[in-house]
Amino acid sequence: MSQRTYEDACGAALAMDVVGERWALLVVRELLFGPKRFRDLRVGVPKVSQNVLSQRLKELESNGVVRRVELGPPVSSQAYELTEWGQQLEPALIALARWGAHVPAAPEADRSADAFMLLVKALYSPPATGAPKTSVRLLIGADSFDVQVDGPSIKVARGAHHEPDAIVRGDVRTLWNLIFTDMTVASAIEAGVVDVTGDQAEAQHFFTLIRPPA
Repeated sequence: MSQRTYEDACGAALAMDVVGERWALLVVRELLFGPKRFRDLRVGVPKVSQNVLSQRLKELESNGVVRRVELGPPVSSQAYELTEWGQQLEPALIALARWGAHVPAAPEADRSADAFMLLVKALYSPPATGAPKTSVRLLIGADSFDVQVDGPSIKVARGAHHEPDAIVRGDVRTLWNLIFTDMTVASAIEAGVVDVTGDQAEAQHFFTLIRPPA
């Protein structure tokens, strides 16, 4: 357990003993869709200092939430990933992201690629008649995410795992605008802020399934 504790037997308090320290849940968020190297975690959570990030990873590892893994080839390097127990935090984070979508963000606030993908999962809303199968790959900076939609189910994974219907490249702010504003994939392409390979109609259909909260 972490050094500080609520000394309360409530399950919520016990959970906060493990992941309640500042930055801990954001580290978990950055690992939900696959492993990351330390330097990539620094990019995803830029406001945390190197020392604090190291401490949070050490605590999460000792508590069984994350573990170290080796990534490669072509170049082998150490990374961190969620354990099976750590992965069980995903529904809680999705619920928090959905709840927090009602809270206005500061205009200058950034959002990491993983934070955006968490929002995609949180706001996925298939039509009542059911959504047909759709698969897209979102390329955000150096990150790549494969998204598969099948009726009520949406799956997100870091990296390339299947042949998508469409590949969409853009930055977080532009992809966010495709959900929260009247920007369309066609207008984003015309403005030169998005690049689409494959079925443009499928790409547009995908973004209509991610709906802002009422």
